[in-house]
Amino acid sequence: MQAAQTFFYVTLLFFIAACAGPDPVSNGDPSSSDDFDPDRTEPDADADGDNDADADSDADADSDADTDGDTDTGFDPTPDTETTPPCEGESVGLYRVFERSVENDHGYANRFTDVDLQVTYRGPSGREVAFRGFFDGDGNGGGNATSGNTWKMRFMPDEPGQWAYSWRWSDGTAGGEGTFCAVSAGAGRGILRAYENNPRWFAYNGTEPVWLKSYYDTSVSALAQPFDWVSQNVYQTLLDRGYNHLQVNWLFPLCCDHLYFHDGDEPSISSPQLYEDGEVTTTMNLAVWQMLEERVAWLNDRDMGLHMFVGFNGGRNGGPDWKSLSDAEQEFYVRYAVARLGAFANIAGWNYVWEVDGDDADGELELARLLAEYDVFNHLRTYEDETPGDNQFDRSEYTFAAVENHGFSEKTDWNEAWTHHLGALAGYEEGKPVYMAEGNALWRWYWKIKLDADYGGVTVDDGRRSAWAVATAGASFNWNGHTPQPDVGMVVRGPEGLPFFDDDNPYEPLADAIDILAGVMNNNVVFFRMTPADSLLSGVDSRRVWCLAEAGRQYLVFATGGDPFNLQVAAGQYGNIRWIDAKTGEMTDADHVGQVSAGPRSFVPPSTTTDWVLILTP
Repeated sequence: MQAAQTFFYVTLLFFIAACAGPDPVSNGDPSSSDDFDPDRTEPDADADGDNDADADSDADADSDADTDGDTDTGFDPTPDTETTPPCEGESVGLYRVFERSVENDHGYANRFTDVDLQVTYRGPSGREVAFRGFFDGDGNGGGNATSGNTWKMRFMPDEPGQWAYSWRWSDGTAGGEGTFCAVSAGAGRGILRAYENNPRWFAYNGTEPVWLKSYYDTSVSALAQPFDWVSQNVYQTLLDRGYNHLQVNWLFPLCCDHLYFHDGDEPSISSPQLYEDGEVTTTMNLAVWQMLEERVAWLNDRDMGLHMFVGFNGGRNGGPDWKSLSDAEQEFYVRYAVARLGAFANIAGWNYVWEVDGDDADGELELARLLAEYDVFNHLRTYEDETPGDNQFDRSEYTFAAVENHGFSEKTDWNEAWTHHLGALAGYEEGKPVYMAEGNALWRWYWKIKLDADYGGVTVDDGRRSAWAVATAGASFNWNGHTPQPDVGMVVRGPEGLPFFDDDNPYEPLADAIDILAGVMNNNVVFFRMTPADSLLSGVDSRRVWCLAEAGRQYLVFATGGDPFNLQVAAGQYGNIRWIDAKTGEMTDADHVGQVSAGPRSFVPPSTTTDWVLILTP
């Protein structure tokens, strides 16, 4: 039986690899040029042109919400940021958050639902966007459905210059108007989307490619720890190490006692939840909302993306169950959440919860449809698929893929890198980048009790190879190095439990390996022009050697244990062969290649004592 399973997985690997040859991206990529610069990681200037903005604006307009009949022409994420016309009023950086508080002293039985704050924003181009405000109690975390008189409006400007806005109340209470000035100074990067010219990768506003260096922070109750301590001892250290993306378990029905950083103070709330089960419209916990927003805003100011892994359904995690809400409550919940958080550009993926099928019309699919309706900013939407070979990512409701490798693994190989490669390849649907939210060897390996009892150990080698396995599949990933605690499970410990504080930290070597990988992608290749190209390889074990390429222009091959390989290269003039030690980052330049005729070329890495990365460029 085991032999049959192994044959199936290997056969499947060869099949997917054969189908995953290089796409002719460069042929139609306006960012391509005859002058190849492997150190350039930004697209050419013409890739940011107005034509891209127009296309994106049209697409976004289809998903904008306007249930009140207000004018809504959509949200344009790709303005010309080179100049800022003169204007007056409060200055707000492009892609940052405009916020204003207004008061309403009328008596309402339920201040969350009895009245809507409706706002229309008019940009410098004349384009109008309708968006809601939200009730916020006393504005400082106090108040409830029956007390408080503060509502807030938030918006993210995407055009430089003068913005005007007007608000009204759905019950006829008098509203008002105002202006603010969107400026290039202090601008954010924008919203993460699929890269328009090669959607295997992510890009700010769809036009500025970015290599995601992502860490999985499982700390939930840390929301209630003193923010000054957490921001400096946790988030700032990640930023200092070059991380630009976090997977977090913070979003809506929060859960999980004991998941906090033990070196800091005890949380004021051990298990913060945004509302009580089945009563979302009357039990919103505004203090928890403010704790969450404090962290989102701080990270947004520093352009740190946030994938909300534990999302709207807390039923899988000991929190409030999405399906316990009525249709009206679900709609309110999404409207309210989007009104509070939608203006933060760093929300890099709305998610339902972990490990669902993707086609549940009453669960993750309904959530995605509501988000598409009410999120005028069109943040990324997904569900997390345990078996990506049979996924639902082709549905219009989802805009990227969040996957695991679990569906390609057994207990004997769950930690092996090739299963991560397969999972990332299988999750791709045209136009939708892949993000490995859970790779067994990339974060579950810190569950030492589970590993020892059921699965055996996992090594740093497994983690490093799995990271490269995902990258060569044209996908992004996160990893995690938190320390386990037998009595409480996935507890998050303080600085020594993060991956890169102390030299004797057992996770430091993997943190170093992730640094090396990110450096190669950002400095040695133009990754956003490349696609999976395993079909260019021959004479290899496809579970150990993988290729990423822009055929005829640049090739990257990862060879486990220095395995030799044949690589089909296009005819042309090539420069040096670069070999990079994946463990140390040390680079070796081999002989000058020169003119090469089309066909397979044999490569032998410098040694068999480490994993090697080949870089071949013009």
